[in-house]
Amino acid sequence: MHGFIIAGTNSGCGKTTVTIGLMALLQSKGMLVAPFKTGPDYIDPAFHRRVTGVPSYNLDSFLLNDQSLQHLFYKHSAGSDIAVVEGVMGMYDGLGKEGSGSTWEMAQKLNLPIVLVVNCKGLYQSVIAIIKGFAELKNPSKVNGVILNHVSSKMQFDFLQSLIEEETGIACIGYLPTREEIGLESRHLGLIQADEVDTLPKKVALLRQTMEETIDVPALLKATEIEQPSPTPIELPDLDLSDLQIGVAHDKAFSFYYQDNLELLEKLGATLHYFSPLNDRSLPAACNCLYLGGGYPEVFTAELLQNTALMQEIKLKIESGMPVYAECGGLMYLTDSIISLENEETPMCGVFNVSVQMTTRLQRFGYAQISYANTVTPCHEFHRSQLVQKESQKNYRETYQLRKPNRSVEWECGLQRKNCLAAYAHVHFYSKFEFLNAICTLWKKATTSI
Repeated sequence: MHGFIIAGTNSGCGKTTVTIGLMALLQSKGMLVAPFKTGPDYIDPAFHRRVTGVPSYNLDSFLLNDQSLQHLFYKHSAGSDIAVVEGVMGMYDGLGKEGSGSTWEMAQKLNLPIVLVVNCKGLYQSVIAIIKGFAELKNPSKVNGVILNHVSSKMQFDFLQSLIEEETGIACIGYLPTREEIGLESRHLGLIQADEVDTLPKKVALLRQTMEETIDVPALLKATEIEQPSPTPIELPDLDLSDLQIGVAHDKAFSFYYQDNLELLEKLGATLHYFSPLNDRSLPAACNCLYLGGGYPEVFTAELLQNTALMQEIKLKIESGMPVYAECGGLMYLTDSIISLENEETPMCGVFNVSVQMTTRLQRFGYAQISYANTVTPCHEFHRSQLVQKESQKNYRETYQLRKPNRSVEWECGLQRKNCLAAYAHVHFYSKFEFLNAICTLWKKATTSI
């Protein structure tokens, strides 16, 4: 079997472009590709899925302990020919001095070789110093190969390949030329999601064709041979969810779900009913509880406002006791309104008498720990907005106590009204099964009041 992590010297060096191109190239060779993403990001896995046609799974060493990481990696790579894991930020970048959660750390935990992407724009021989630095900073570095990005010509690559392999002993597997039409613009990896990039199939086809000429696939496979992973057993929670008919909001405004969360709910017996807050005029008839994931409702406020019938139904259902668990974008959707940077206010469901004010800067960005339901659970926040209380009397209570790791920064969230719990935090259900148990207990609740 083969498997590797694609690391980068920094964010923006071309990791995602190289990752997508390699996935498409390897598939075109008849290989079964198992795609993964290091870290909590939702955008890149959506691009992986769009390119490969199969789900991509998040591997995060802050959110998941070693046993869960290994279990999920081996589970999802079983039966594949090659596992391709896209890294995060720069290869060594993570929390604290030790870089916890880094791409390098993930390579150690999963015993995977690294293919390092290096942006050569404005560089020539100096690229060797960069590669040596990354390969020698920590032992073992696991850097088995490099791919050069923004190379001006085949002649330049041949020159650099010879020097790199002579000076470092690391295989220089190939390169990407400087061609605007094969690059993924930064906006494609920001607010614009995979399903909205109409030109993506054309870009991927061109990228694959380019890599056919510039990537040495046999050298890549030689550098990324691994032993067939053996399964790591894990004890799943003793939960019978066969009585749960969960309505899951899923469209271009709400698409941020960890694939493992959805699959775990189904494995435990729940039935998932997908619906679109943008397009469906009513909830699925069978659902008895809701899971409202994250996304970008602030981008689609006008479209959401066109579907007031569904907003009103959701509010009435919640006020009647329907259990709901919502994360980030789901929380925003359940507030009174979303206020844009231009102070334009758009009404939302109105479950919580609080509004969302969009901000230019990220708020409480990064990892945190949630104290809730007698357990502490790792989570992640990524939002450019904050809650604004417009009335003196809240119609909800805050049930989460959150704390930044290794810091004294603390705050409250986890808005709860009746059987509806909503927060900015994103949680991976394999992080703490006690948290999942608490959410499932909520979903199973009968009507109560706060």
